[in-house]
Formats: sequence, structure tokens, C-alpha cells
Amino acid sequence: MRNRRRQKPQHLLLRARPALGVGLRLAAGMALAAVLVLTAGLLARMDLDSLLRLDRVQLVGDLRHLPADEVEAVLAGHLRGFFVLDLDEVHQDLVALPWVESVRLRKRWPDTLEVTITEPVPVARWGGERLVDRHGEVFGPVDLAAWDFLPALEGGAGRQVQLMHRYLEVSARLADVGLAVSGVSENPRQAWTIHLDDGGQILMGRDGDLARLDQLVPLMPVLREHDAAPLARVDLRYPRGAAVVWQTAAAPGETEGTIQ
Repeated sequence: MRNRRRQKPQHLLLRARPALGVGLRLAAGMALAAVLVLTAGLLARMDLDSLLRLDRVQLVGDLRHLPADEVEAVLAGHLRGFFVLDLDEVHQDLVALPWVESVRLRKRWPDTLEVTITEPVPVARWGGERLVDRHGEVFGPVDLAAWDFLPALEGGAGRQVQLMHRYLEVSARLADVGLAVSGVSENPRQAWTIHLDDGGQILMGRDGDLARLDQLVPLMPVLREHDAAPLARVDLRYPRGAAVVWQTAAAPGETEGTIQ
């Protein structure tokens, strides 16, 4: 009996140990949570944008026409903090610049924004202040003075690809008779005109069929024999034949002729 009584307190102590460990762990967890809450509160009061700023812009790509200050002007309109800079918004504003085809943005720790820009490759002029790129997209406005060697296209919105195809086709056909094409234009009624390097014009009407040019090919030797001066206008809108105007007359009053 005495041994049993002496062992009782020992059993009670052993049973109390697990409960005491749980309490300590709970207290430690509550203390850690309090520290995290306090830390979060302090971070909320700190201006991370001022601590981690993207102060360097690294432009990647062979930029020949896009000035770097235009890129910087776009970035100046956005928050420059490492975490708060919205790359989607920056991308949208950069691709809106005239000499930008595509943009790739990347943040590099701790203070650099890497901007990779691909410029469009012009293949034709469009109207008085825009260009057409290799994908058939119109971009601008740009100064066309440096691009006068490109073919000139003009027409309604969305017609640039079709007019480019026409330019390529008529250039190939008319090269066989010694006529160099500088461009193609189309009015609001989709009547189109071929423009020649020497200033002449070939009126094609609203018919997109290039078979009309087949009338002109056999006529060119006859026209040159009649007058060696450059053509001012060739009207192919007639069912059979063409009306021709030369830039200079062979004789006084002889400025226009109709050939069937």
C-alpha cells in the first residue's frame, strides 16, 4: 500500500507533461503570429517603391528609327517601383509608338528594366504619312522623305494588302514593255490607277481584273512609234481599245489619241 501511494504523484506528473508541451507550443505559435502581424504592419508603412526602384532601362535590339527618349517618355508615365510596375500597361503604350512592331519586357533584380523592341520593316508607303510593314500592317505617322524609293500605295482603310498585291503583279507585267511602276492608288469607289515612275498614269476603273493590261502590252510599240514622249495617261476603261495622252505633243494640237 505504501509503495502504491508513493507512485501516485509520479504518475500524475508524467500525465501532465504532454499537456504542458502543448501549452508551450501554443504560446510560441501565438508569439510568432504576433511578430508576423507586427512585421506586416511595418512593411505596409514602408514605401517599397522608393526602396526598390527600376532606375536603369536596358534597350535590346537594333534600333535604327525609334529614338530612345521616346521609350523613356513612355516609361516616365508609369510607376517605376520593381514590384508595382505594370508590365502589361507599359507594353500597351510602347507598341503604340510608330516605330515599334513588338515589345518584350523583363524585370532584372534589383533595379533594371530590360526592354526588347523589334522595329517594323517597311515595304511600301501608305498615303501621305504612313508606311506598310512586311506583315501588311500600317504604322505611323512618319516622315516619308527618306522612303521615297518604296512603292506608293493609297486607298481606303484595310485595303493595303490587296493594293500591294496589285502593285507586285502590274510591276511584273509592265516591266516587259519597259514601264516602271511607282505605285497604285484607289479612290473611295475602288476605281484604281497605276502610277508610273515617269509621272504617267494608267486608269484601270473598278474592275480588278488585270487582263486589261493585256491590251496595253501589244499597243506599246505602236504608241512609241507614234510619239516617243512619256505617256501622261492611258485610259484602259474602254471595252476595246484605249485612250492615250502623251506628256508632250508630237505636233501642235496633237495631245491625245484613241487607239482600238
